[in-house]
Amino acid sequence: MTERYDCSRRELTALPDEVRAMRDLRELYVYDNQLALLPDWLGELTELRVIDANRNRLASLPDSIGDLKGLYYLYAAEQQRLTALPDTIGGLESLAYLNASQNTLSALPTSIGDLRSLVELRLDGNVLRELPEGLRGLTKLRELHLTSNQLPRLPDWIGELASLRRITLRNNKLRELPESLGELGHLRDLDLRGNELRTLPDSVGRIESLERVDLRWNPIAGRPAWMTGLERRGCTIWR
Repeated sequence: MTERYDCSRRELTALPDEVRAMRDLRELYVYDNQLALLPDWLGELTELRVIDANRNRLASLPDSIGDLKGLYYLYAAEQQRLTALPDTIGGLESLAYLNASQNTLSALPTSIGDLRSLVELRLDGNVLRELPEGLRGLTKLRELHLTSNQLPRLPDWIGELASLRRITLRNNKLRELPESLGELGHLRDLDLRGNELRTLPDSVGRIESLERVDLRWNPIAGRPAWMTGLERRGCTIWR
């Protein structure tokens, strides 16, 4: 019985056929290869809990990945050619961690809002211009990483993600932030470096849990009064 299979760093261009017979497999590590695709039969390995396929050459993920109801971790970062996630990804009802950073994603499937167990979502280094409304249902999400995308704004519903502890929005095109940001009562770390922000909503000053706010490389005029209050509570503010 094989529960863990590691064929990483082998210059593979295809997943070995022997893997298909490993019906008890729980962890699959195929990172640092030359894989252009993952086979459709991957969805037959329903005991999988971890797939690490970082740093390959994947142009897509198989639709059958949505059949992996017990999958907990999915790593699909740094593919160079990955332009979209499959609509079936919403079937990953147990998924807690998704990393699709450093790809060329320009949009997210609406079904991503069905990942109700998701705790950490990493989408750094893509070309996203908006967030689908379905994300507002990810009420267990604690970390949202969106550094180096093309976001001009955040949706008003961002304040509904009440479990958020960390948001990274460095190097986007943000010009303003919604007042609803102040509703994130558990937020600790807010990274807004390298945007186009000239003002900030007063509601940020009401987030008592904040420990760090990074505002460097924004054309913010003046110093809002609420910054002093945050600093008195122990929050570090970088400007």
